Amino acid sequence: MTNLAGSFVKNLLTVQIDPQHRHLALCRRPHAVISAILVQTLLWMMANACAAEDAKTDIDQLRLRLQAAEQRIRNLESQNVPRTSDLEPELSDKPGEVHAVEQAGFYEAYEAGYNWNNSYTSSPPLFENSDFFADYDGGFVIRPFDDRAAPFELQINSRLQFRHVGFARDRKFYSNRGDTFRGGPVRVNNRNDFEIERGRLVFRGFVYTPELRYFLNFDFDTDDNHRVIAHDFWFNYKFSDAFDLHFGKARVPGSRDWLESSAVLRFADRSMATTFFRPDRSVGVWAAGELAEDVFYRAMVSNGYTATDLAFADLDTNLAYSLSKWWDVYGNYGVGYSDLKWHDEPAAKVGHSFTYANQSGVNSSGIPRSEQNFIRLSDGTQLITPDALAPGVTVIGSNIFMYAIDFAGKYQGWSFNSELFFRWLTQFKTVGGPVPHSQLYTHGFYADVGYMLIKERLEIIGRISNVDGLFKDSWEYAGGVNWFVNGTHRNKVTFDITHLDGAPVENTGPNYQVGQDGILTRLQWQIAF
Repeated sequence: MTNLAGSFVKNLLTVQIDPQHRHLALCRRPHAVISAILVQTLLWMMANACAAEDAKTDIDQLRLRLQAAEQRIRNLESQNVPRTSDLEPELSDKPGEVHAVEQAGFYEAYEAGYNWNNSYTSSPPLFENSDFFADYDGGFVIRPFDDRAAPFELQINSRLQFRHVGFARDRKFYSNRGDTFRGGPVRVNNRNDFEIERGRLVFRGFVYTPELRYFLNFDFDTDDNHRVIAHDFWFNYKFSDAFDLHFGKARVPGSRDWLESSAVLRFADRSMATTFFRPDRSVGVWAAGELAEDVFYRAMVSNGYTATDLAFADLDTNLAYSLSKWWDVYGNYGVGYSDLKWHDEPAAKVGHSFTYANQSGVNSSGIPRSEQNFIRLSDGTQLITPDALAPGVTVIGSNIFMYAIDFAGKYQGWSFNSELFFRWLTQFKTVGGPVPHSQLYTHGFYADVGYMLIKERLEIIGRISNVDGLFKDSWEYAGGVNWFVNGTHRNKVTFDITHLDGAPVENTGPNYQVGQDGILTRLQWQIAF
C-alpha cells in the first residue's frame, strides 16, 4: 500500500508541475503537494493498521484453533474412538455448488447454497465438554466432532424473494370454453403491488448415521394468506451414489425446469409453458442417484400428478408414476442456468421426463376430487369445469400422459436452456353424457438465453414460451437483466418484462392469471444465507 501511495504522489506531481516553470507551479498549486503528502501519510497509516489487524486476527484464530483441538482431544480420549478429522470428505464440491448426485435427490439443495462436504473444522465447541461445534458452511450449522459418537447434524438456511409486480392489461375480460357455455367471462385485473414470494426457512442434516438425512422446508409466501406451511419434507437413506431412497413430500419430477431450484432460475420465475405443463408436489417415495458416469435420474411413485397439501378424502385411489433422467453430455454444466463460472470450454446436458397419472372420482358431494383442479385445457379452462368439453357434461376423470425433452448449454458467458412438452389427456370419465373427444393433445416449449455482460455480476436475459392445443395457441415473450450483487444467486436482483398473449394458466408463484393479455413486469431482490 505504501508503494501505491508513492505512485499516486508521483503521478499527481507529474500532472501539476510545469517542467519549464517548476518553481512557479509549485507556488501556484501548493494544495496539490500538500494533498499528495496527506494522502501518502493516510495510506501509510492504513497499511500499518491493516497489518496490525491481520496479525491480531491471525493470533485470535490460532488461539481458537488450539482451544478446539484441546477440546477434541479430551472428547476423543473420553470416548475412546478414532478421530474423524483426517477422514476423506464425502463430497468435494466447490463452495456454493451442489454435486449432481445430491442435486438429483435434493433439488432444493441450492436454496441457500448447501455444501454437502462432511469434513470437520476446528471451530470451538458450543459449550464446555460439548460433542458439537457451531460454524457457517453454506448455512448455519451445528455439527459433531465425531459423527459416530454423536451422530446428529443441523443446518439452517433461509431465502426471501421480495418482489414488485405490475401488470397492464390489454383487455378487461377473457372468455374461455367453460365460461362461454355458462355466460360468464373471466375478468382480467391490473396489478401494482409488493409481495414476498418464496419466503423459506430450511432445516436439514442427518440423524443416527450420516447416510440418514432429513430435509424440512417451511414456506411463508404472502400470496398464501400469510400462512406458514411445510412445503417439502422428507427423510432419505443413501445406500450408494446410484441409489438414494426418499420418503416424504416433494416435487413430482415431470419437468427439468420444474425440478430446478427456484433460487437459480434465470428469470424471476418459471415460464408460462412450464407452469402449464409441469406436475406439482405430492407425497410419495422416490429414488435418485448417478446410474453411470454423468448420467442421473429421479424416479417417484406418489399420490398424484398434483396432490400437494390434500387430505385423503380429496385424493383418488390411483397413484402417479414419474421418471426424470439426464446426462451431462459434455463438460461440467454445474448448477443454475446462468454461466456465472464463465465456462472456457463448452458444457451441455440433455434429458427427458415422463409422467403418468389416472385422476378420477367425485367426493361425497358429487364434485370431482380436488386432485383434479390442476389440469387445464389450452385456453385455460379447468378440465373438470362443467360444460368445458360439451354443454351439460362434466369431466370427472381422465388419464394424463406427459413427456418432456430438455437441453441446456454454457460457454464463455453464454447460456441456453430449453424444454419441449407433450401432453395427452385420454379415457375421459364424465357425467351428463359423452364428450366429442377421445383424447386431447397439447404441446409447447420454452427457451431462454443469457449472456454475462460483466463476469459474475451482470447478465442480460431473454425468453420465449408457447402453449398450443385444440382450443388456443398462447405465447410469452420476455427480456430482462440479472445483477449478481456478490457474484452468486444468494444476493441477486432481477428485473424482467413479459408480454403475455392470453395466458392459459393460473399460478400465484410466477404471477400468471388465466386470460392475461398485456405486459407483466417484475422487480425482485433475492437474498439467501
